[in-house]
Amino acid sequence: MKNLLKKLSFSFLLSISSLYAQESAWSYQGELYMLAPWIEGDTSLGYHRTNFAGDSSIENVPVDMSPKTIIDNLNSGLMAHFEAHHNSGWGAWLDYVYMDLAKDKSQITELGMYQGIFEAFATYRVPLGNSYIDYIGGVRWWHMVMDLTIAGINKNRTFDWYDPIIGAVWINPLNKKWDLRLRGDIGGFGLASKFTSAIEVGALYHISESWEVDMHLKALWVNYEQNSIGEYNRFVYDTVSYGPVVGITYKF
Repeated sequence: MKNLLKKLSFSFLLSISSLYAQESAWSYQGELYMLAPWIEGDTSLGYHRTNFAGDSSIENVPVDMSPKTIIDNLNSGLMAHFEAHHNSGWGAWLDYVYMDLAKDKSQITELGMYQGIFEAFATYRVPLGNSYIDYIGGVRWWHMVMDLTIAGINKNRTFDWYDPIIGAVWINPLNKKWDLRLRGDIGGFGLASKFTSAIEVGALYHISESWEVDMHLKALWVNYEQNSIGEYNRFVYDTVSYGPVVGITYKF
């Protein structure tokens, strides 16, 4: 019995040691960031209910907003990013941004909007000398709430869709303090959006081993269409959002 207990205890300690070794092979980073975007494009909202007289389609409404317009009408917002990387090369990427915009009463067309974008990607890191590439693949989830009033007609609608995404991130050290960072991805492929893509160009500044500043320019395109003119629950969202991003990252 004593020998059996010793073997079980030894096996348990080996398991704990193995688990600890696996955990220590992981590295993590979390980031909070700010984005000052311009949004350009248009949206369309159609029938909310079938066979309802007067519930006509509103087509090609401009969705053009400057950073000032967004800040003036911002109810709340959050921008956060998380990555986990294993020394095998595999990892995970989570990113969430949302902004809740009140209606702009200064315009004839009043548009309020809640836009939430969540990205969940698997990653695989490939070293390239001093630099490396993270290949990414996963899904981009869009959650849109549109509150549109034009010519006395009001529509308040909610839409969700999921776009498959593939892409890559390249990190190239310039010196001990600065890294060049490039990101590009593409998705949709007609499975949800007709097209979506993100491009980022910027730099990382290392404050210490644990802290860094992320500074880049970002552009995000999406062309999503649901149903045709006159059909139930029609929705079009065809926009590009672009602007500077500044974030603070903690690595552990």
